[in-house]
Amino acid sequence: MFRLLLITTTFCAATAAQAELRVCNETDAKASVAIGYNDGGVWTSEGWWNIPPYDCSVVQGGDLTKKYYYYRVTSERYSWPGERYFFCTSQSAFTIAGDEDCAARGYDQSEFRQIEVGGLTSYTLNLTAAASAPPPPPPPEPSPARTDPPGTHGEPYTISGILSHCDFYDVSMACEIHANGFRYVANSSGPTPQTLLEEMADLGENRPVSISGDMIFYEGNVAEVTIRDYEATGTDPYAAYRAGMQGFWRSMDDPNFEVLIYGSVYEEMYQQISTSTSTMFFTQRCEDSPGSGPAFELVPYGETEADRCMFILNTGQTLELHPAGVMNDLRFFKVN
Repeated sequence: MFRLLLITTTFCAATAAQAELRVCNETDAKASVAIGYNDGGVWTSEGWWNIPPYDCSVVQGGDLTKKYYYYRVTSERYSWPGERYFFCTSQSAFTIAGDEDCAARGYDQSEFRQIEVGGLTSYTLNLTAAASAPPPPPPPEPSPARTDPPGTHGEPYTISGILSHCDFYDVSMACEIHANGFRYVANSSGPTPQTLLEEMADLGENRPVSISGDMIFYEGNVAEVTIRDYEATGTDPYAAYRAGMQGFWRSMDDPNFEVLIYGSVYEEMYQQISTSTSTMFFTQRCEDSPGSGPAFELVPYGETEADRCMFILNTGQTLELHPAGVMNDLRFFKVN
C-alpha cells in the first residue's frame, strides 16, 4: 500500500560549499527524483536522480538563481501527490526542453510539486515518511457530462469537425477537435467524464466527428468545452493526405529545421527547439494565391503569429510543401 509522505525543507546559509539544491531521502525505500525549472524562458525538466534510503543527492549545483523549482518523486513504497504543475518526462534519464506536446514528442506528461526558493542560494528538500498517515480517499467519480442538462456549464453548442488527437496524462486526459478555425478542447479534469473521452480516443486520430456539449470558456481560437455526446460522422476527403503526413520530418535543405505532425497539429522546430505550433485546416485552395489544392491553412497557437497556407506537392517517405506566396518549396524526409 502506498503511503503519503511528509516533505520538509532546510534552509542553508549561502556559502560556496553549500550553494546547491539538495534532496535528502529520509525514507526506508529508494526514491527517484526529477526536477523542473524555467531556463531563460524555456520550461525544462531533468531526471532521474536515484537516491538510496537515508541518503542525499545534489540535483542542482551552484547558487540557486530561480525563485521556483519543481520536482517529482517516485518510489515503490511511497507516494508523493503532485500539485498540477506538468512537465515532460521519460522512463530513462532525460533533459527535455519545453513542457508542451509531450506525447507528440515521445515523452510522458507528469505532475510535479513546487518549491519556492525565494532569494536563497541553497536549499535542502527532505522527504520524510509519515508512518501513520492513512492513504488519501479515492477521488469521487465525475458526474457524466452527458447527463447534465444543456447549459449547465456554459452556452450549449453542437459542431462537426475533425478529432485531431487525445492526450493521456497521469490522472486525466484531453481530446481536441478542430472545426471552423477553432480548437475545441475537452478535459476529463473538468465536467467531461474520462470514459467518454476514452471512447473517442478509440476512434483514432483525424476522425470526422460531431460533438455537443457546453462552451465553458474561449479565448482567441481556443475553446474549453464539455462534451455531452459525440458521433463519428461521414468521410474525410483529405484522410489520405492527413495519414501520409503524420510523423517527424527533417528538412532536406537544412537539417536543423524539423516538423512534427501529430493529428492535425503542425509543430516546427529549429535545433530541436519548438518555434511555432499551429492547427491544420485542409482546403482546396489558398486565399489570394494561384493554384488549387490539396492545401492546408495553418492557424498558429500564438496570437501574434500570422496564418499561413501551404499546398501539398507530395507525401510518403518524403514530404514536399509549397508555402503560398513564397518562391521556394519545403522538402522533408521522414525520420519516424
